[in-house]
Amino acid sequence: MAATGIRTHPAFVDPRPGVGFFGAYRALWDEVKGEWRRDPNVVYYLLASAVFRDGLTGVFAFGAVLGVSVYGVLQADVLVFGVCACVVAAIGAVLGGLLDDRVGSKPVIAGSLTAMIAVGLVLLALSGALAFWICGLLLCLFVGPTLASARALMLRMSAEGKEGVAFGLYTTTGRAVSFLAPWIFFTFIDLFGTDRAGMGGLCVVLAAGLVAMLIMVRVPARRTRTTI
Repeated sequence: MAATGIRTHPAFVDPRPGVGFFGAYRALWDEVKGEWRRDPNVVYYLLASAVFRDGLTGVFAFGAVLGVSVYGVLQADVLVFGVCACVVAAIGAVLGGLLDDRVGSKPVIAGSLTAMIAVGLVLLALSGALAFWICGLLLCLFVGPTLASARALMLRMSAEGKEGVAFGLYTTTGRAVSFLAPWIFFTFIDLFGTDRAGMGGLCVVLAAGLVAMLIMVRVPARRTRTTI
């Protein structure tokens, strides 16, 4: 009873009113409009990054499926490939971070996406487990820099003190378009009648994100540190 009395004491009652389902979406829309008024490039970047990040997710989600069904990778080797892919992606993220410090986030993202599209098209034309291993690990090598620089650029473009809002929108937009890569992946399979064509669909998603990034997004000037 004492514990119940403590919980219901006015000092322990949350003063914030409940938002509700529709209220949450109104608040989300208000945040988007606020970012648009502050800098439309932030909204453009949220949309562009959501597209290419979904393409990256599709590469990881459907890569193993294509490896087994199209390129003849043994199911027992899929787990080994997954471990190697994570290690290679981590190495790529470190190297991409070093390059990001020198040339900026947008060139790293654009260069990595371009390389992934090129590797994906090469893989589309090849066959065999060896080709899948080589091209698959190359794809993973460029996934790390893309994701790392995408987050770094989001931090640079966010307003001071509003970083939490910016990354909340970053996550929300990513989930909002999470249907895109699976839809285009299976659409390409249906159109061309072969599982191999799904890789072409993923390349289309990556290309769409790359084009949107290059055309729509202007990044802020790099800030220089002042010494006292």
